[in-house]
Amino acid sequence: MRSCRGSLGAILAISLVATRCDAAGSGIPSRWGLGNDFTLSWSGGSLQEIVIRRNDTSIWSTSKDHSFVSASSGDDVFAGESGNYKITQVDDDKCNGLDVTELLYVPWNNSLTCHSVAVRGQLLDCGSEDESVGGKFSAYFWIPQDLPDRVAFRVDVASTSKIPFTKTHLTFTSHADEDFYGLGAQASFSSLKNRSVPIFSREQGVGRGDEPTTQIQNIVGFFAGGDRFTTYTAIPQYVSTDGKAFYLEGSRTAYANFDFTRADSVTVRYNGLSVSGQFLLADGMLDAVGKTTDYVGKMRSLPRWVDDGAIMGIQGGQGKVERIIKEARDADCPVVGAWLQDWTGTRLQATPTGINISRLWWNWESDEALYPQWPAFVQRLRDQYSVRTLSYLNPFLANVSTKADGFRRSLFDEGRHASYLVRNLTAHDVAIVPSGPGIEAGILDLRNAAARRWFARVLTDQVWNANISGFMCDFGEYTPVTRDTGFGDDDAASSLDPLVYHNRYPRDWASFQQDVLKSLPRSAERAADALIFHRSASLGAGRSMNLFWAGDQSIAWARNDGIKSVVSILGHMGVSGYAHAHSDVGGYTSTFVLPNAEYPYGAIGRTAELLGRWGELAAVSSAVFRSHEGNIPGINAQAYTNGSTLAWYAHSARLFRALGPYRRHVLDGECATKGWPLLRLPVLHHPNDRRARSIGYESFFLGPDLYVAPVLDPGVKAVKVYLPGSFKDSYTHIWSGATFSGGVDVTVDAPWGKPAVFVVNHAATTGLSDLMDFVRKENATVIKM
Repeated sequence: MRSCRGSLGAILAISLVATRCDAAGSGIPSRWGLGNDFTLSWSGGSLQEIVIRRNDTSIWSTSKDHSFVSASSGDDVFAGESGNYKITQVDDDKCNGLDVTELLYVPWNNSLTCHSVAVRGQLLDCGSEDESVGGKFSAYFWIPQDLPDRVAFRVDVASTSKIPFTKTHLTFTSHADEDFYGLGAQASFSSLKNRSVPIFSREQGVGRGDEPTTQIQNIVGFFAGGDRFTTYTAIPQYVSTDGKAFYLEGSRTAYANFDFTRADSVTVRYNGLSVSGQFLLADGMLDAVGKTTDYVGKMRSLPRWVDDGAIMGIQGGQGKVERIIKEARDADCPVVGAWLQDWTGTRLQATPTGINISRLWWNWESDEALYPQWPAFVQRLRDQYSVRTLSYLNPFLANVSTKADGFRRSLFDEGRHASYLVRNLTAHDVAIVPSGPGIEAGILDLRNAAARRWFARVLTDQVWNANISGFMCDFGEYTPVTRDTGFGDDDAASSLDPLVYHNRYPRDWASFQQDVLKSLPRSAERAADALIFHRSASLGAGRSMNLFWAGDQSIAWARNDGIKSVVSILGHMGVSGYAHAHSDVGGYTSTFVLPNAEYPYGAIGRTAELLGRWGELAAVSSAVFRSHEGNIPGINAQAYTNGSTLAWYAHSARLFRALGPYRRHVLDGECATKGWPLLRLPVLHHPNDRRARSIGYESFFLGPDLYVAPVLDPGVKAVKVYLPGSFKDSYTHIWSGATFSGGVDVTVDAPWGKPAVFVVNHAATTGLSDLMDFVRKENATVIKM
């Protein structure tokens, strides 16, 4: 990368060459070169429009009907606890007009030409009866040296009166036929057009608009039900059907909102006086996803052992775990891993309905009652059954003084005394964060270098020491946002804005895990074997992960928080650069109801059919096949409940294994080299197909060569599916051999164990032969319940 020092003379020379004519007699040149065939054009007078082109193609422009920069005052409200933040936006004194007064070249580091074009002016009509209220702005545009196929920008606003601005608004053109995808784990929508999407990492809620679940949860706890926009991720990035990608820079982690509700424009609202990012025009949507990952980073490789079967989520101790693994193997279930989240011990959490849910002790040492020979047991599973062990971790440290069967060390006390936990500066103590009734804990302060070193030793000595192969890396979205929250090595670091850091914590949490992994003995070998899956995420966190997990879904068939939401989450996360993802087979959260004859426990348990169909979905959608017992295991159908549930689970695990060679071909090919996702919303391959744009969960592509329509409703034995494209496309149903053309609806049988899967365009891709061998061998298999 060349230096831009001492280049002002060159900038002035470029300015003279790039200038063509004045805009509307303003004396300001109308056309400015950015470099690499990019230009910025400005129309003066009453229009004051900016158009950025590459050659003759427009890639970004402002609107004559809306000021492209605005500002507002007031403080947004973030209310809630236990990670359930409810946000109220406040925009006082919003400016509705502007006047461009100056365009010029200014020196700029990391610019391809060592300059940017600065657009400066005044903010007008600022929503107050006091005409003195106003402001000024500067917008800078340049071509990055390291990514010269796109445009970078920064917008600064400032008040020129006594009323301080707090937010920056950037508006640019769209059109009625442009649809938007991405923005992280969006569970409830296909296209985001006509939505206003908040960017904030928080608990996604239980129900998220599915009723009566959401209302009941909101009675149990403030905003505990969430809504259709609550998500664990904070990813300010999208890709549109025009092949455009837009994202904020990784350093811009304050609260933001992407407003797509106008047909003719997009507005990005950012909680700060300066916002920066990049935008580009690619050769289609998949190319736009790939170019996004050139900036945010591509996910790390998945270990190959995950291709070959199921990772069974089991709780209950050594004897139960070993018994279930033996039963599964006897049932021809390929088990490659045991996920033992209760390795630290369990505790019961009371609920208002009287039923207790199973929670964990967050002290990161093995529980001597459940796993008295933990390291030896982990090794025995690997040596005797070729089963790897995954455990569980999060950034909380809980007070274990009431743990009935004792503890060897209290990490909460150690961290509290050494100031290794996020602090409440008003109380001069740990910032205690609740996680539902009866559970309070501190959060590891990742801004504190000493705390990072201390916790890295804890993980080395107490987590990785047992030769595990990874863990669920839970949470990351709970850091407080109040002004009296302190981070860092001393009180001077408390100047860090908690609201800005909140969305960054998931990225720091992921990168910290990679740092620890690299520091382990035999680090290269351990890294190649390790599977660490996260639910919280922010822009750029994916480069430190090899697997994203969709989080805690309700044990339900519902759209917003049940099995259907999984496909939407994986689809939008894929657009945001998270190529490898999966969900809990069977879901996690049993939702509360008033006790009745159907639900005597006051909670909805998992049915065998839901478990079975979720297993099918995982087999044909996910990078990893992993099940969960749920938060109330005793009322849920489990893989090991009886011979029938185990037979269905084993069948899905074998289907997942049969897809292994094809899936690995995609993972090592398009995912690794291009950043394209494994699971793909149909619109990614058919952006001009109007019906494909509206598909959010009903069907999807698995890589380029398989199209899938899972059964996501109870009692359904056939599915009607739209096959995107045109008559030039073909789809061959793997179970019947029937071939259909694209652009039509078809109905195919989908009995238990046979999700609707189609080979696209008679593909003969590497690995599909194993799938077809499975079909020939197991087509006559009948699942019975």
